[in-house]
Amino acid sequence: FLFTSLLLTSCLALIAQCPTDINGNGTIDEDDLLMILASYGLTCEGMPVYDPKISEIHYNPSTEQGTDSEWEFVEIYNPHEFGLNLSGWELGDAISATVPEGTYMESNSYIIFANDTASYSGELPPFTILLPFSSSSSLHNSGETIRLLRADGSESNQVTYSDYNGWPSEPDGGGSTLEWRGPGYINSLPESWISSNAFGGSPGSANSAWAD
Repeated sequence: FLFTSLLLTSCLALIAQCPTDINGNGTIDEDDLLMILASYGLTCEGMPVYDPKISEIHYNPSTEQGTDSEWEFVEIYNPHEFGLNLSGWELGDAISATVPEGTYMESNSYIIFANDTASYSGELPPFTILLPFSSSSSLHNSGETIRLLRADGSESNQVTYSDYNGWPSEPDGGGSTLEWRGPGYINSLPESWISSNAFGGSPGSANSAWAD
């Protein structure tokens, strides 16, 4: 108990939320302790950022699958060993979408932002969070920037995708999606993305590229 108390105390200067409920889910739980242990002993300058990542983009579905307005999606992934509170986070720039208050993203889980949530309802793995684009949002087929924004408006990560200049072209109407190659790759770089092996991608599941 004393050791745990010391760990919690050491993080008070490093976090801006309730000092002991680090993930903001309303409970002091093992995820809070895991976050502390992962950062224990680091200086403020060395503090890692525990954010989800933009991990898959389906910006131009093939006509065989259907229309863009039916099947476009953006996926974000929590690669960490603990859950994250994403209340009030947003997607911005290319599309607009907001994460509702009280949204908690478990370790190794996914959120799917879809142009038409009805298309993916019942099609995703259990417990995958499915959220809509705003009514006026859609993804450009020639490429644009997608930003993941924290609740305070600061940028977590961003991807400026394209169908040329180092980006794979197959996701532009060929049936595949853009898949992030996974942890260890900087997701803002074109070389960190490949075409999915699966038709229509792998929304809500580990990217097909990760098995290679």
